[in-house]
Amino acid sequence: MSLGPASRGHSPALSSGRSSPQPRRRLDEDPTRKDPKYKRFSASIDRALALFESNNLQEWADYISFLGRLLKALQSHPSLPLIPSKSLVAQRLAQCLNPRLPSGVHQKTIEVYSYIFSLIGRDGLSSDLALWTPGLTPVLSYASLTLKPHYLDLLERFYLPIGTALRPTLKALILALLPGIDEEGGEYFDKTLALIDAIRKEVKDDAYFWQCVLLATITAPARRQGALAFLGRRIPKLDGKANDGAEGDGKTEEERKADADALISPEPGLLVRAFCAGLGDEQLLVQRGFLDLLVTEIPLSSLVLQKKVSKADLQLLVTSAAGVVMRRDMSLNRRLWAWFLGPEEANAHAYFRDYGLEALVDGLLKMLDWPDATPAERARPYRICLSLMDRWEVGSLVAPKLFLPAIESLRAFEKIAPSKEAYNEAFRSASMFFDGIEAGLIWGQMLEKINTAFSEDGDSAIDHLQTVRFIIRTFNVREEEMLRVHAPMLVLAVLRFLGADGERSRDTTYELSRNGFLLAEEIWELIPATKIKSSATSNSSDEDAAQNILKSIQRFYRRDQVRSTDGSTSTAPFQPSQVADWIFKDTASVVQKALEGSSSDVDIRCRLFVNVTRKVPKLSDWPDAKSLVSSFISKLQLDPVPFGALRGMANMISAMYSKGYLSVQDTDSLVASVTSGLWFYLSPDAPKFHVESIKALWNLQNVLRDRRVEASIATVMTSPYAHGAEPGRNFAVLWNHSVSGLGGSAYHMMLTRPLFLFMDSLADDANEMSIFARGWLQTLPSINKLFWIFVEKLIGCQFLRDPGERDADGAPRKRPLFAEDDCLEIATYYFQTLLNILRYATNNMMAQLATELVINGDESKAKTFAQCEYGDEDMTLHAFFAKVALRAIDGDATDPRTAERVSKLHKMALGVLHQLLLSPYSKPLADMELEDILTARLLSIMETKETFVQVSMLDVLHEALKLSLNRPTSHLGHLRLLSRNLEIKAGPRNAATPVDVEKLAPPPQFTPPMQLLKCLVGGFSSTSSRPVLDSWIFFLGECLPLISDVIFQMLIPLVECLCNQIKTTFESLKAVFRETGKLHVPESCGKSPESTLVALLNGLEQILAAAHDRLLMEELKSTGPKSPDAPSAGFFGNMVSGVFSVESPLNRSAAANNRLTVLLCFQDTVKICYSIWSWGDVNSNGETLDALSRESWQYTSLRMKGRARRILEHMFAAETLECLETLIELWPGRVAPLGERNVGSIFRLVNVLDGSRPKHTIPAIFNAVYSRTNPSALDPSRRSTLTAELGDVDVVVFLVEYARSLEDDAMDEIWADCMVFLRDVLANPFPHRQILPSLLSFTAILGEKVDNTNFGEQKKMRKELGDLFLRMLTAVFTVAPAGSRSLELPAPIPISSLEKAEFDGELRPDRTAKGKTAPDDIVPILVSIVPILRKVVLEPERVITASISISTSLIGPIFRSKAFPHNVSPTLLDLVYQLTRLQNNQKAWKKELSDVFLDPRFFLNPPSLVKDKWIPLTIQYLLADRERMMELLSRITPPTTAGVLFGVGAGSARLEADRRTALNLKRIAFLIFANEHDAFVPKLTEIEEKLVELLSATAVSSPSSATRGEVYLVLRALALKTSHVHMSSLWPLINTELHNALVALAPDGDPEHTFNDAGILQACKLLDTLIVLAPDEFQLHEWLFVTDTIEAVYHTHDWTPMALVDQVVLELSGGRGAYENDGAGVQGAGRRPWFLRARTAAKGMEADVRRDLVAPFLRGLSIATYEGTYAMAKPDVEGCGEVLLADLFEEVPTSA
Repeated sequence: MSLGPASRGHSPALSSGRSSPQPRRRLDEDPTRKDPKYKRFSASIDRALALFESNNLQEWADYISFLGRLLKALQSHPSLPLIPSKSLVAQRLAQCLNPRLPSGVHQKTIEVYSYIFSLIGRDGLSSDLALWTPGLTPVLSYASLTLKPHYLDLLERFYLPIGTALRPTLKALILALLPGIDEEGGEYFDKTLALIDAIRKEVKDDAYFWQCVLLATITAPARRQGALAFLGRRIPKLDGKANDGAEGDGKTEEERKADADALISPEPGLLVRAFCAGLGDEQLLVQRGFLDLLVTEIPLSSLVLQKKVSKADLQLLVTSAAGVVMRRDMSLNRRLWAWFLGPEEANAHAYFRDYGLEALVDGLLKMLDWPDATPAERARPYRICLSLMDRWEVGSLVAPKLFLPAIESLRAFEKIAPSKEAYNEAFRSASMFFDGIEAGLIWGQMLEKINTAFSEDGDSAIDHLQTVRFIIRTFNVREEEMLRVHAPMLVLAVLRFLGADGERSRDTTYELSRNGFLLAEEIWELIPATKIKSSATSNSSDEDAAQNILKSIQRFYRRDQVRSTDGSTSTAPFQPSQVADWIFKDTASVVQKALEGSSSDVDIRCRLFVNVTRKVPKLSDWPDAKSLVSSFISKLQLDPVPFGALRGMANMISAMYSKGYLSVQDTDSLVASVTSGLWFYLSPDAPKFHVESIKALWNLQNVLRDRRVEASIATVMTSPYAHGAEPGRNFAVLWNHSVSGLGGSAYHMMLTRPLFLFMDSLADDANEMSIFARGWLQTLPSINKLFWIFVEKLIGCQFLRDPGERDADGAPRKRPLFAEDDCLEIATYYFQTLLNILRYATNNMMAQLATELVINGDESKAKTFAQCEYGDEDMTLHAFFAKVALRAIDGDATDPRTAERVSKLHKMALGVLHQLLLSPYSKPLADMELEDILTARLLSIMETKETFVQVSMLDVLHEALKLSLNRPTSHLGHLRLLSRNLEIKAGPRNAATPVDVEKLAPPPQFTPPMQLLKCLVGGFSSTSSRPVLDSWIFFLGECLPLISDVIFQMLIPLVECLCNQIKTTFESLKAVFRETGKLHVPESCGKSPESTLVALLNGLEQILAAAHDRLLMEELKSTGPKSPDAPSAGFFGNMVSGVFSVESPLNRSAAANNRLTVLLCFQDTVKICYSIWSWGDVNSNGETLDALSRESWQYTSLRMKGRARRILEHMFAAETLECLETLIELWPGRVAPLGERNVGSIFRLVNVLDGSRPKHTIPAIFNAVYSRTNPSALDPSRRSTLTAELGDVDVVVFLVEYARSLEDDAMDEIWADCMVFLRDVLANPFPHRQILPSLLSFTAILGEKVDNTNFGEQKKMRKELGDLFLRMLTAVFTVAPAGSRSLELPAPIPISSLEKAEFDGELRPDRTAKGKTAPDDIVPILVSIVPILRKVVLEPERVITASISISTSLIGPIFRSKAFPHNVSPTLLDLVYQLTRLQNNQKAWKKELSDVFLDPRFFLNPPSLVKDKWIPLTIQYLLADRERMMELLSRITPPTTAGVLFGVGAGSARLEADRRTALNLKRIAFLIFANEHDAFVPKLTEIEEKLVELLSATAVSSPSSATRGEVYLVLRALALKTSHVHMSSLWPLINTELHNALVALAPDGDPEHTFNDAGILQACKLLDTLIVLAPDEFQLHEWLFVTDTIEAVYHTHDWTPMALVDQVVLELSGGRGAYENDGAGVQGAGRRPWFLRARTAAKGMEADVRRDLVAPFLRGLSIATYEGTYAMAKPDVEGCGEVLLADLFEEVPTSA
C-alpha cells in the first residue's frame, strides 16, 4: 500500500475496474419482489412495523411487544437471507435503543439484531454496515451491566468475522467501545479491551488503526478517559525498546520499531494533537494520565519529538503541557517537571535547555503575539510563566527569554485594549509574573535593554528606553533589594551610557538623550533618601574601580541571572556608598558638559542633579565644584539664557547652597545672575514661563532666607538697560503670582523694595512705567496686600504720635512737634507713594480700603497698635490711613530748619487725606471739575508714537465733556436740554385717557457726537493705544452717562469694534501657548494679550450695561400703569393684556428697534464670551500646548474663563431669555437624536452661572417655547424677539437635557412653574403638537427626579404629575399621531430634501440626518421613559394604562401596517422590550407580539435586526407565554392523502397546507433558536412526534414533502440549542433523513420525488451544522456521510470511498475523483460552516442550488472535516446560528 499526500490527486482507475462509478441503490430496494414467499415475508414485516407507528408506543412493555412481533415476523421465513424494508427496520431498532428506555428493551433489541445478523450472514452484514451499525454504536455509553455482555458478544460474533470490511467504520467502532474501558476496574474491562485488540488485528492495518484511535481521542472528550486507558496499555515504545516488564512479549526489535512507526505514520501530527487534546481536557485525571504517558512513553528527548515532529507541532505539544500549570495541582506539576527535566536530576537543567527550552519559549512567544486574543487569553501566557518559575531549572531559563517580550506585549496591548477592564485583567497576570522574577534578572534585563538602545539609532532606540520606563511606571520595583542595590547601579549605568565619564564616544540624539535622563530620573525618584549613603572619604581603590564601572555592572548582571545550585546569587560589585558618590559626580559631569556645550536637554539634567543632591549626603571631597560654578557663570553670560538651563541652574544653586557646596561670594554672584536671567522671562507679552520662573525665584528665596533675591531684583529693575515700562510690567507678573500663593505669607521679604521702585514711577505722569502702574493698580485684585506693606512701614515711624485730646474746633490741645532727628523724609516718601497710588484708585480699591481690617485677629499687630497709641479696637485700612495722615498733618516743626521738611510731609499727607475723602465710601464728598479737552487733538495724536500722551488727553477730555453739560452750546449740553424739554412736555401719563394717535408727533432723532464716536472706535482699534488701553476703557466708562441719550445710535459701532478687537487679541493669546521651541514674544506694543483681552472685555461689559439700563428706563416710561384689578392668566400672563392700551406705532417701532439693537449686541457678546470660556474648559480644548508652559496656560485660561463667566452672569441677569437662546443656538446637540446628544460645555456653563439658577432659567425656556408655538398667548414683556435661529423643537430638546442635568434638589425651585406650564400646554395642545414628544420626556424626567427628593406634599404632587403625564401621552397620540410616519416608511430611511416637511409644512433642513431619527421622534423618547414609568405615575394600574396606550396607539398600528416589517426600527423593538420588562404588564403587549409572530411577514425582517432585537424580545415573550410552543405544535396537522389527490382545487389546498405548515415550522425553529439552551427539553418528545409525522409526507399528501426543508430547520435549531445528551432519540431520524436526502442527489435516487431542491439544500446545511458542532453521538455516525479518518487526505489510488457524500460526488462527477478539490469546500477556519461563506458569495445572484451550492459543498467536504479536526479548531457556533437565521428570514412567504 502506497500512502502519501500525492494520493490526494486523481484516481485513474478504481478497484472495480469501471470507468464510471457503480450506481448506488437505495437501501430499501429488494431484488426479489416477485417471489411469493418474499411477498408474504415482506407483508408480515410491514405489519410488525405498522405496530410501531400505529400504537404510538409509550410504555416499555409496548416496545417489548413490538420487538417480539418483529422477531416473530423475521423468524417466519428463515430460509430467505434478505430483510424486507430493512432501512425502516434498522431505524426502528435504533429507536428502540433509546437511552430513556429500560435495559430490558435494549436486551430484546440486541436479540433482534443478533437474529438479523445471523439471517443475513457475514456478506449481508458487510454490505449493509452503514445500515445496521449506527444504531448499535452508542449503546455501550449507557448500557447496564446485564446488557454489556450481550452487546460485546454481538460485536465479537458478527463484526469480527467481517475482517477488513470494518475499515470504513473503524473509528465509529473504537468510539463505541471506548466507554467500556474508561473504568479500569470494571467487570468487562478486559473483555472490551480484548475486543478492541481483536478488531485491530482483523483490520490488518496498524497505522490506520492508530490514526483512528488518535482521531477519536481528539474529537470525543467524553470518551477520552477510555482512549487514555487504551493508550496506556497499548501505545508502543517510540524508541523501539521494550516496555518495562514486556521483555517476554515475543516481539523482536524490528517488530517493535514497526509498531512505533505505525503510531506516527504517515506523519506524527495526529499523535501530537491527541496529546494536546488530552492535556487540555477539563478532567484532572485525564490530564494526569496523558502527562504520565508523556513521561513514560514519549520523553522530551525522544527521537520522535526531536527529529520527526515539526517545530510547530513540538511547540504546540510543549505549550499544551505547560498549560496544565494553570490548574495549580501538585500532581500535575510533578509530572510536568518530570517530563521537562528528564530522568536524571543532576542533569535536569541541561536536559531542559537542550530539548524543551526553544519549543516552550517559541510557543509562549506566539501566545504573547496572538493579535486576536481575548483578555483571558492575553493573561494566559503570563500565568503559565509565573507557574514555571516554581522550578528554577525551568524558570531560570525561560524567564530571561520571555521577560522583555512579555513586557512589550503588555505595553502594546495597553494601546489597543478595547477597555480598561480588559487591560487590567492582562496586567494583573503580568504583574504577578513580574513579582515572581528575581530582582537581579529584572534589572539585568532592563540594563540589557538600555544597552541595546544606546547601540542603535532612530525610533527603535527610543522605543527600547520607553519599554524600560514602562516597567518602572507600571510594575512594583520598590522592594528592599531593588532600591538598595539595583536601582542605584542602573542609574549609574544610564549615566555612563550617556557619556558621564567619557567612555561613550558615540553621540546620542536629543530624543535618545532626553529619554535616557528621564529614565534615570524616574529610577532615582524611587529610591528613598534613607537607602542612600555616601562614603566619608575616597581612596585610590575607588578611583581604580571607577574606571570600569559599566563593564563591572554588566558582568555582575550576567552572573546574577544564573543562580548557583544552592540558589545563592552573586554580591553587588560596589558598595552603595561608592555608587551614590559616583552618581553624584556623574550627574554633575553631564550637567557641566551640557552647560559648556549646546545640549537642549540641560533642564532635564539639572533636574536630575537637584534630585540627586537632595538625597546624597554631602561629599567631603568634591574638587569639581569650582569648575561647575565656572560653567554656571559662563552659561549665565548668554543673552538670553535658555529657560530650561536657567531654571535648572537656579534649582541647582538652591540645592548646592543647602548642602554647603557654594561659598558666599559664589552664591552672591550666581543669585544676581540667575535673578537677572529669570527676570527676562517675566515679560507679560509672553506668559509662557511665568509660573515656572517665579517658582524658581521663590525656591532660591526659601533656601537663602535673607534679602539677597530682593536686592538682585531691585538691581535689575534699576538697571540702565531697563527700558520704558518693562521693569514694572515684569514686576506686576511677579507680584500677581507671588501673592496668589507662591510667596506665602512672607511675600514682603522679596517684594517690598521692588514694589516701592515700581510705585516711584507714579510720580511722573509722562513716564511710560507710570502709565502702566496706573492700569495695574486699577485692576489689581490683591490691593489689600499692597496696602499692608504701607501699614507696616508707617507704623514703624514712631514720631507720628497721637496729638491727644482736641478742642471743640477739632484742633489738638497740645500739638506734637517733630524733632530734627526724626526721619521725616522717609515718612514723606511713604505718603508720597501712597498718594500716587490713591490718585489712581478705583472704586474697588477704595472698597477694599473701607472693608479690610488692619489687625484682623493678629495679636502681634494688636500689641503694636496699642504701643503706638492707636487704641485697642481694630479699624479698616481706610480709617488707619486717615488717622496716620492726620497725625502727620497735626505735627509741627520744632525750628525753621525742619520747616521745609515738615511742609513736604504735610503736603503729601494732605494729598493722601484728600484722596481718601474723594472715596465714595467716605462721608465728606466734594465735586471737582477740570478744564476742557479737545477731541480733535486726541484724534490727531492717536496714530503717532506719542502713545502715553493719550492718557493725559483722555483725562482732560473727560473733564471737558462733564463741564460741557452745563453749556447749552456744546453738543452734549444741547442733547441734555432737548431731553429735558421732551420730558417736561410729556408729563405724567394716564392710561385711561384716550389719546389721538395721529396727533402724536414723532420723537426727535438725536444725532450722536460723531467725533467722539470716531475717537472711541479709533482708540480701541489702534495698535498704538494698546499700552494705555486700560485708560481708554476707563475713559469710556466715564463718558457713558454723558452720551446716554444717543447710546443706541453709538452702540452697534462700538460693540462691533470691541468684539473684533477681542477676537484678534484672543487668537494671539492662544497662539502664544501653541508655539514650541524658542520663546516668541508677540508685538503687542507694550501690553500683554491677556491684559488687553481683560480690558476690552471690561469696556464691552460697561457699554452693554449702560445701553441696557437706558433701554429699561425708556420702556418703563413708555408703558402705562397696570390696573390693580387685572386678573392673572396662568404662567404666561393675561392673553388680552394690553389690548386696549394705545401706543404710537412710531414710538413702538422706535422702542422695538432699540431693543433689537441691544439684543443683537448681547448675542455677539455671548458668543465671544463663550468662546473664551470654553478655551479654559479642558474637556473641549483640543489644541496642542507646549508641555513646559502648562501651568502658565492653566493660570491664564482660568483667569480668562473667570472674566468671561462674570460678563455672562451679568448678561443673564439682564436678559435671561435672549442670552439663553443664544447659548441654545450654539449647542450642537439640539439636532442630535436622543441618546447621542453631547451635553458638552454649554451645560457646564449654564449650570455654573450665578444668574442662571434653575428658577430663572426654566421660566426663560418656557417663554422661548411659547414665543415660537403660540406667541399671542404670551405677555409682550416675556416674548422673545426671535433673533436666534431656533425652532420650537430645538428649545424643547435643550429643555429636556437641561432638566436631566439638574440636581434632584432643584425640583423644589421649578416645580410650580413646570406644573403651570404643562397644564397650559395641555389646555391647548394643538400649537405645541411638534414638541409634545419632547415635553413627554421632560415630564418623565421631572417624575424621576422628584422620586429622589422629599419636599412638599409628595403624594398630591406625584398624583398631579402622573395625571399630567397620562394626559400628555394621550395628546401625543391624538394631536399628532406619532406612529403615522412609521406606518408606511421603512425606518430608518434616508430623508431627502422633499421629505423633510413636517405636519405643519415647515422645512427643517438640519433636523434629520441620513439614517438617523429626529430629536423629537416619539419612539426613542418612549424607550427612555418606559424603564422609569413606575416612578412617574406611581400606581401599577396607571403603569398598565400608559403601557396599553403606547401599545395600542403606537406599536399595534406599526405592526399591523402594510409596510411591516420595513417600518420596524431597532428603537421600536427596544421600546417593546422595555415594556415587556415591566412587572405584571403582559396585558399591554402580549397580544401585539402574538399577532406579529403569527404574521407571515414576520420572516421578512432582516437577520441582523432579528439577532440584536427580536431574539431578546422573544425570550421575554416566551417567559410570559410558556405554552406558545404547544400551541404552534397543535397548528401542525399530520399529512393526509384523503380528498386531495383529485378534484378541483386539490393543488391549491396542498399548497396552502404546505405554506401554513412551513410557517409554523419556521416559527418553531425560531422559538427554539431564540430561547435559552435546553429550554424546550420538556417538550422535546412532542416536537419529535410532530417531526416524525411530517417526515412521513409524500409528494401528493397534504401537507406534502415540500415542508422537509423547514423540518430540517427545526432539527438545526435543536442541534444548536439542545444539549446533545437529550437528542439521543433523534439520531436515527436524522441519520435516515440525511441518507435519503444525499441519495436523492444521484440519478434516479428519488423516484417518489420526495425531495425538492430546497429540501436537499437544507439537508446539506443540517449536515454542515452537525459536522461543525461535532457532538459526541454524531461522531459515531459521521463516517456514514464523510470520510472522517486519515484516508480523507492519505489514501491509495485504488481506494474506494464508503462515505455517502464521497460516493455521491463520484456519481455526480461522472467518475472524476471525489478529491479533485478546487478549494470550494475547504473551510479556512477549520470548524466554520461552509454555507456562511457561500451565503455571502451567492447573495444578489440567481443560483442553481445543486450546481452552485450543493455540489461545491459536498466536493472536498471530507478533507475540510479532517483538516478542521487536525487543526483542533473551535467550532464556530455563532456562524451556524447566522446561517440558520439567514435561512429563516430571507425567503419571502408565498402570500400574506
